[in-house]
Amino acid sequence: MGDSKYQRYLLSLPLLVIFTFSSPCVYAQTFKERLEQQTDFMPQNSFPAEQLIEVARRFKLPMAIEWLEQTKEQAKPQLTFKGGSVLDLIEAIVRQSSEHQLLIEDRILYVCPPAVVSHPFNFLNLRITNYSVKDESLFGAEAALRTSINMMLYPELYKNGYGGGYGGGYPDVFWQKNITFSGHDLTIREILTGIAEESGNAFWIVKLKPEELIGDKPKWIGVPINKYGHSPINSRWQFIPLSEERSNNSAEVDKSRSF
Repeated sequence: MGDSKYQRYLLSLPLLVIFTFSSPCVYAQTFKERLEQQTDFMPQNSFPAEQLIEVARRFKLPMAIEWLEQTKEQAKPQLTFKGGSVLDLIEAIVRQSSEHQLLIEDRILYVCPPAVVSHPFNFLNLRITNYSVKDESLFGAEAALRTSINMMLYPELYKNGYGGGYGGGYPDVFWQKNITFSGHDLTIREILTGIAEESGNAFWIVKLKPEELIGDKPKWIGVPINKYGHSPINSRWQFIPLSEERSNNSAEVDKSRSF
């Protein structure tokens, strides 16, 4: 597979911000080799977004999936794939929905609906003034993002400061403290991607509903904090592990949990 094929994807999504992170050449080469691997694998799920999850986990491919759910009037998707590369399989999955396109970066695959990537009502475009985690677990990095969103949307609740800590979670691999990531004026999309890439064992998915992109204001405006003390936005994404195998230091990871 030549580099020109990758370039075509990059040029096909002018609206999508491309996130650039430094990475060793060996990582990019391994990523490319995984995409070129030949397969006849067929996902068991009948819906494209879930099919992408199956492929990501089976072939250990980091992805960022921003999926616009289809309306009832749209035709039921049908996957047509008779064998080829893993990239061919992913292309076939994405082709089931004309609203979505695929972008290939050095370390991650992006699937998104270009028409709504820059939409002002897309919560992934909300910007966090300052975000920073050091030697943190994925759960800890996620908690820091949720707190940042709360502080942005409900500043009156934080005028006297706030308490730290976060609860338990599964899978155990997300307790490994291997994430260091920071930046200013980052979108939620950029932060989710940064967390996933720094983890090295995660990808994320967000499902957008067509109705949340219509109207005269974003749906999160004026929505009170929920019973868990969070903005409803904070439950909109999902991190999924590429592998749930425990590392050799899992016992140490368990001891470091905060509650």
